[in-house]
Amino acid sequence: MSKTRYLHIIFSEPIQAYDIPKFRAAVIEKTKRESTLFHNHIDDNSFIYRYPLIQYKVTDKKASMICLAEATEDIHYLLKQKKFDFRIGKEILDYEIDDVRLKYERVQTWDETFRYNIHNWIALNQDNHREYQNLGSLIERMQFLEQLLEKHIRIFMEAMSSDEVIPLKVKLQEIKGEKHIEYKNIFHLTFSLNFSCNLSIPNYVGLGKGVSVGFGIVKQMNVPEASYVPEASLLRNKNVRNSSLLQNKNIKG
Repeated sequence: MSKTRYLHIIFSEPIQAYDIPKFRAAVIEKTKRESTLFHNHIDDNSFIYRYPLIQYKVTDKKASMICLAEATEDIHYLLKQKKFDFRIGKEILDYEIDDVRLKYERVQTWDETFRYNIHNWIALNQDNHREYQNLGSLIERMQFLEQLLEKHIRIFMEAMSSDEVIPLKVKLQEIKGEKHIEYKNIFHLTFSLNFSCNLSIPNYVGLGKGVSVGFGIVKQMNVPEASYVPEASLLRNKNVRNSSLLQNKNIKG
């Protein structure tokens, strides 16, 4: 059973969620587009349809990135830069790296259940949005969302080459809130909800649409981060202040 490399980088500067697409664009330009994992485009007109292995987030009110699997290798295109001066809108801000955490996660199904929260999950597309709105009861809507959640979890599992040792089980427990949020100039209905699942999902990874810019963030509930999944953490590097410190570390696992 293989393990997945998981790298979480937290930068020094605070950022609002609505500026994450600008942060993403700044990082892409800084890397000179040397790896498609940063942007998932072949060119300006050709999109690569795959689960994003590099995801841009807000963590503790600061700009951050999640890199998964082979993206933990391609992140060197960013880390080799001498300065992290990112253009966020009209401003150019000097970023430093506050924290770097490299882990090896066993993303697989287990004979136990974990409880998660997912925040601002874009579950619906144009077609199934109409179907969802036409459902007459809360129970029907929860069942509908539960099916979509399982579908999105399976997309993540496929990208991680996860082992389904035991059949996947997903149960939506509670819808905490709904909110319309703009994404690509369209306001999408997003959900924040609690669910249980027997798949170990690393904290802060995304599910659903808009994963690359911070939608659908998953966190396990009521478990300290350092021990939130079985055999999760093998390496933690704290208080890394600049990229030169990283260049001497083997992040390939």
